[in-house]
Amino acid sequence: MGIKNNQETKDLLELVDKQALYKEIKNNKLSDSETQKFVEAIFENYFLDNDNINFLVNNGINFFNFEENELCFCLSGIKYSECCFANLSDKIDEQYIPFLKAILNKKDYDKYLSFSNKTFQNAYKDFAKLEKCNYSNCISKAVENRLYNFDFEKNMYVSTNNTNPFNNNYKMGDNFFNKVDNNNFKFFGFCTKHYNEINKIVINKESSDKDILLSNFSIILYKLFIARIQLFCLREEYRNYFNSIKDENIKPLFIYNLKRISNHVSSLVDTYNFIKKNINQELKNYKILKFNLPKTDIFTISDLIYPQICPEDFKLVNSINNIFITENSAFLKMWVNKDSTLITIIFNNDNKILNNFFNQYKKIIHAKSKYEAAFISNCALILADNILFDKIWFDKLENNNKALFSALNKFRFEHPNMGQEYLKMKFFAGFNKGNNFF
Repeated sequence: MGIKNNQETKDLLELVDKQALYKEIKNNKLSDSETQKFVEAIFENYFLDNDNINFLVNNGINFFNFEENELCFCLSGIKYSECCFANLSDKIDEQYIPFLKAILNKKDYDKYLSFSNKTFQNAYKDFAKLEKCNYSNCISKAVENRLYNFDFEKNMYVSTNNTNPFNNNYKMGDNFFNKVDNNNFKFFGFCTKHYNEINKIVINKESSDKDILLSNFSIILYKLFIARIQLFCLREEYRNYFNSIKDENIKPLFIYNLKRISNHVSSLVDTYNFIKKNINQELKNYKILKFNLPKTDIFTISDLIYPQICPEDFKLVNSINNIFITENSAFLKMWVNKDSTLITIIFNNDNKILNNFFNQYKKIIHAKSKYEAAFISNCALILADNILFDKIWFDKLENNNKALFSALNKFRFEHPNMGQEYLKMKFFAGFNKGNNFF
């Protein structure tokens, strides 16, 4: 499955342009609706129930199928009818097992993992050949980078990160944390020169904003590189195997997942634009929060966090199942120094939703340093994908605590509302007791 001669697959800069066009047209469709006020009210819901979704579908906001004239989910900038629809295979593959069916049977799931891993690894190699260095004005080819600047064979950690992003069948009560090796957290983002330069930056509480921004840049490059490949693989799976799906009930959910990943990639592109323009000083709309906390060897993190609900007014920050609103994320990164730990959180200061979230939590946690420590611990565990725990420390935990951390990292309530999400942050992971990894 090569991509070099595929006219719909472009480099990252062209994807940025296509994503902006896709977003503009999608938003224009909503603004033209006669029921815009009702739509806006529903879009403030943390969880869309069946009645919400039915109302939106009845008013042209479709979660489960594609319209021929809409821009394609693959962010090619081409109409769906001329892009993925025109490339749907008529061949029926009797051996194909979609993810939603594979999770019901271990043997089928193992087959799906083998299929998806092969597809992902092939695409990873092809994307790697095309990737250019993302440092400003650099035209060199990117080389393979690592998100964490240490050897996982010598520094033993566990994480829920999978080298195959399609391996995400999580069951309540299981432990999802596994030993990390040097195959985890790989991506192509910088050339050798700029990768080495950025890794040499030493961050402390006196560091410049530019150095802090540069040190966080790898986070979005890693997330976006993997997500772009994931969307490409899903596009290929859709084109080659969608007509092989026998169960008609699975097809709408397959399409929903395509739209979900498409929105995820589109949102990551927004985050990429935000930090790159601030690094290049084309914009100055970032805000950096700093937390000086006790030294810890229990965990580390370099990731995006996705806040859910503001603690005072219960306003929505991110919905767990609305694929039509942009995801709001912030950068979370930590550095352990000689006698303390520095945590930075970076977000778009023009984003009123994120500003409200952090301002409201700052009022709560400002009183005591242990509140700050618990807040950061829970942001890393609950709001990020890939917290890394020290393996020796984690192995000593009781099995029920491993299962609890796994659940907090991956699961939401079955039919959650804003109050329940806040209760989880406040009581399951309380500020003055509960999770504190410092």
